[in-house]
Amino acid sequence: MTRGEPMNTPYAQIEGRTLQMSFSSADFSVASVVAAIRLHLDMLEEMGVVFLGCNTEVPLGPSPVFRPVDVKAIFEHCGSGDAKPALERAYQIIWRGIVDTFPSEREWAEAKGDFAKFISAQADLLRARVESLQE
Repeated sequence: MTRGEPMNTPYAQIEGRTLQMSFSSADFSVASVVAAIRLHLDMLEEMGVVFLGCNTEVPLGPSPVFRPVDVKAIFEHCGSGDAKPALERAYQIIWRGIVDTFPSEREWAEAKGDFAKFISAQADLLRARVESLQE
C-alpha cells in the first residue's frame, strides 16, 4: 500500500468521521470484541478516535437453527485533520487487539461448547413456550 492509497478494510466501513467494524457472532462474542478494544483504548483516544459502542443485530422472529449475527463496533474520529488515516489505523489496532486477546484453541473450544449449550437451552425454552400455547 502506498501513501494516499485507500486501505482495504474488509470487515469495516469508513464513512466520513465514522468507522463501523463488523464481526460475526459465529466467531466473536460482544465480550471478546470489547476486550480487544479495551486493550488499546488509550492508544485510540490519543489518535482522537472515540469508541461509541458495540451492539448485535436482533433477528426478526424465531429461527429453527442458530443464525450468526453481526457484532458491530462503532468509532468516531473527533480529532483534528483528516479522519480517514486515523480510522484506518484504528481498524488495524482493533484487529491487533482481537489477535492479542483471542483465547487459546482449548479455551475457544470450551467457550464454543458452553455457547452451544446456551443456544440449546434457549431452543428448549422456546419449544416449551410453543407447546404451552398449543395446549
